[in-house]
Amino acid sequence: MQEAGIVLMVSGGGMTYLALRKVLDEAGVQVHLAGSCAEAEKILRALKIPAVLFSDTALPDGTWLDVLSLATQARWRVPVIVVSRVVDINLYISALEYGASDFIVPPFYRQDISHVLMCATQKGAVMPRLAAA
Repeated sequence: MQEAGIVLMVSGGGMTYLALRKVLDEAGVQVHLAGSCAEAEKILRALKIPAVLFSDTALPDGTWLDVLSLATQARWRVPVIVVSRVVDINLYISALEYGASDFIVPPFYRQDISHVLMCATQKGAVMPRLAAA
């Protein structure tokens, strides 16, 4: 798999994070973890290549809205995918209205995550395809 980008996961941990991380790791996607908005900001400032960002809805020092704001300030377009433990239609609509690329909930399957990454990166940034299961 070509290394054209990385995934940044902004998460405080938990089962949802572990499930998504497992799918990405098994697919050979390079993943960086930030446990807070502050950590995400440092990583985004240091990135030399475009990234896709997965954000938990709630973080120790903020929310997905704070992460979305950080992503809009990055040097490159950084698509943000909001990750929730549960289906929440109001949150889904808000995330898309505020500019998130997508909103996902478990269970996570490689084919679905591959599609989400492809859609998120269609407008500029390049992300490697996930290997077939």
